[in-house]
Amino acid sequence: MDMASIRYERLEATDKFDPADDDSNNNIVNTATDEASSPSRRRPIWTRRQATLALLGNLVLLLTSICLLSVAARRPPSPSHLECAQKVSPYSPMWEAVEFWEGNFANEFNSSTKYRGPPTLERERAWNDLWHYHLIRVDAAGVAALNQTHAGRHAQVKGSDPAHPEFGATIEVFHQLHCLNVLRQYSWPLDRFDPSWGEDLYPSMLQDAATGRTHVDHCIEALRLSLMCAGDITPVLFLHDKASPLGVRADFNIHHKCRAFDPLVDYVQRNGVELET
Repeated sequence: MDMASIRYERLEATDKFDPADDDSNNNIVNTATDEASSPSRRRPIWTRRQATLALLGNLVLLLTSICLLSVAARRPPSPSHLECAQKVSPYSPMWEAVEFWEGNFANEFNSSTKYRGPPTLERERAWNDLWHYHLIRVDAAGVAALNQTHAGRHAQVKGSDPAHPEFGATIEVFHQLHCLNVLRQYSWPLDRFDPSWGEDLYPSMLQDAATGRTHVDHCIEALRLSLMCAGDITPVLFLHDKASPLGVRADFNIHHKCRAFDPLVDYVQRNGVELET
C-alpha cells in the first residue's frame, strides 16, 4: 500500500459526559436534597422551651425529695408503748419493771382456778402471794411528783440518809389485791378459816364485827375508785346460748393488753425495803 495515499479523518466525540443525562447521579443528588429539606428529619424532638420545663421539673422533684428525706431523718421515732404509758400515768420508780402482754382472759363463768372456792391453806397462800410483799423506796423528788409535799408526814425507810431522805411505799396494785382478798374472805364464815394457818393467812381483822365492816367498806370504796379511774372500755361480746334464759351469755374471755404482773413482783422482791420504826 502506498503510504502516501493513506488519509486520516477526525472522529467526532459521541460520548461526551452530560450530568443532566445521568440518572444515577440525579438520584443521589435528589435524595440528599430531600433529606436536607424534609421537616420531619430537620425538626428536633424537644424544643428549647420543652427541654427547659423538663429540667425545671426534675430539679423541683429532686429538691422535694431532699427536703422530705431531711425531715424524715430529723423526725424522732414513734414512742414505745412504755413511753406512751408513762405520759398518761403518775410518777413511779418502777417503770423499768413494766412489760406488756396481749391476749384473752381465761375467764369462763364457771371456770376453776386456784383462787376460786372455799378457804383452804393452799388457797390462802395463793392469795397472799399476790400482794404480801415488802415496800419500795421513793425519793424526795418522787414524793413531789406525786403531789405529796407535806414535809415530815411520810415515814422513811430503814437506813435513809437525812440529807437525801427516802420514803417507803407499797404499790397500788398490791393494795387493790389485798382489798379484793379481804372481800373474798369476808364472803365466807370466819369458822371456815383455821387460826393455825398463821397470822398472815387468818383474817383476824374480821373477828371484830365493827373493825371488819370498816375494813370491808374501805376496800369496796378503794376498788370502786380504781375501777372507775381505769375505765376499761374493752368490749364484752355476747354469745348465742339456747340454755341461757335470755338466749345469750356474755363472753368473759375478753381480749386485753395488760402490764405483766410477775416483773412487778420481781422488782419489789429485789428492791424491797422496810420502814424505820
